[in-house]
Order: sequence, then C-alpha cells, then structure tokens
Amino acid sequence: MKRIKLLFIVLLVSIIVFLSGCKNEALTTTKGTVYTTIYPLYSITKLIAGEKLTVEKLVKDGAEIHSFEPSSRDIAKLTSAKAVIYLGLVDEWVKKPLEGTSVKIFRASEGIEFIDSDPHIWTSPRLLKKIARNIEYALTSLDPKNKSYYQENASKLIASLDKLDKEFSSVVKNSKRKEFLIAHPSFGYLARDYRLKQYSITGVNEEEEPSAQKMKEIVQLIKEKNIKYILVDPNENLPAVKTIVRDTGIKIVNIYGMGIVNSSQAKNETILSLMEKNLKAFEMVLK
Repeated sequence: MKRIKLLFIVLLVSIIVFLSGCKNEALTTTKGTVYTTIYPLYSITKLIAGEKLTVEKLVKDGAEIHSFEPSSRDIAKLTSAKAVIYLGLVDEWVKKPLEGTSVKIFRASEGIEFIDSDPHIWTSPRLLKKIARNIEYALTSLDPKNKSYYQENASKLIASLDKLDKEFSSVVKNSKRKEFLIAHPSFGYLARDYRLKQYSITGVNEEEEPSAQKMKEIVQLIKEKNIKYILVDPNENLPAVKTIVRDTGIKIVNIYGMGIVNSSQAKNETILSLMEKNLKAFEMVLK
C-alpha cells in the first residue's frame, strides 16, 4: 500500500513539473516576442532585428490583409508580446486589445500619408525606406543596448532600397511605356513616385469583382494602348483575369504585392528579394 502511495506521489510531482515546464516554455516563446501584423512589416523587422529579437507575424500565410480578423489566440499573443508593430489603416484592430496593457505599440507608417484608403505603401522603395526607419526607431527604443546593431542592419537595408530606387528610376527613364495594367491596384504609390499610370481590374480590395462595364472598359483600354502584359500576383485568385486573357490574348507577368504571401514565400523570401522580382516585372511590361 505504501509503495502504491509512493508511486502516486512521484507521478503527481512529475505531472506538476511537466505542466510547470510547459507553462514556462509558453512564456519563453511569447514573452519578449515582437509581433508584426502583416508580411511586409514582418520581413523588414526581421531584417533589422537579426538574431537579437524574436519576430512573428499575426496575419497568416495565404490570408488577405483587407479581410483578416484576429482570433482569440491572436489576441492572446498580442497581449503577451514585448511589442507590436502595425501599419495602420488595415490593421487598426491591434490597438483596442492592448489598451491598459504594458505592451508597447508602434505605427510603422508614421509620417506617411495614405491615399484613397490604399494601404500598399510598402510597394514603393522610397516609402519603404521611411517604414524601415520607423521600425529601426521601434527596435532601438525596445532594446537600447543593441542600438548600434539595429542601426547597422537598418543602414544595410536602406542601402539596398536606395539601389532599388535607382534601378526603378532607370527602368522608367529608359522605357517607352509610362503606364501599366495590373489585376489588383497594389502599386499606386510606386506609380506616383516614378510618374507612372496604373490601370487595374479591381479596386483596392481584391475581393471586389469588376462589373461588366468595367471589364468592357479594360478590354477597350488594352486595344487602344496596345497593352501586351497584365501584372498579376499569383497568390490572388481573380476569375476576371482569366476572362481578360481569353478575350484579348494579353500575357500574364507575375508581380508580388505582398498583401497575400504563401508559406514558401514567407519562409524563403524577403521583402527585398520580392521587390527585385517586381523590378524585373516592370522592366518587362514597360518596354
């Protein structure tokens, strides 16, 4: 009987230790984590934070930023984070759950004006530099002892964006076309910064299907301007694109707006590598 009691006590202690370990592990993996809302912010923050901070994102791979709604589990992650970095406009939902908490919150779009409810400021290298500086400030505020480390990483990122900026300017300068057709209008800020004209099939929210009249106008536009290519994000499912391609013979060129990213891109790409692919796409459609 004593032996059974002893075994029971040992088992009970083991269970308590195990549960305590799980709890501590859970705290370790969330406490000290910097959460970002969307992929572009996640990628920039990772590039600047390096190995000094744990960086995660809330909007899931494959999810659309305009319609994303955080789950109760997402809210729990927010309230246990070291800090949260959000864009503004499409992810204002982060603020209310953090009211009254000690979690620090930073707006990555500080100093940037949104136009016509369009959140895609990260697709312009020039605006992305401002976002990078805002995130650099956030990380140095959170972790001042590693300030020089974050500043060095941010400077490397800015240098890469400066190079991209010059390359985009060169492509536009040497191109015959000064307009482009895109399925979802996620490059409005880039178009403004490089003096291009963006034509699109859908509105800012890609879930909006174009009307029959809109489709008729796009087909007419393609014929009038002799447009050969349409930019399409492969992560977006837009039936209207197939119709346009079928009716006009226009060719698809992949572009990455990063409002939606798949798991492979989130793991293997950075915002810089995707922007370099975008540069090549514009070089093709503007020639």
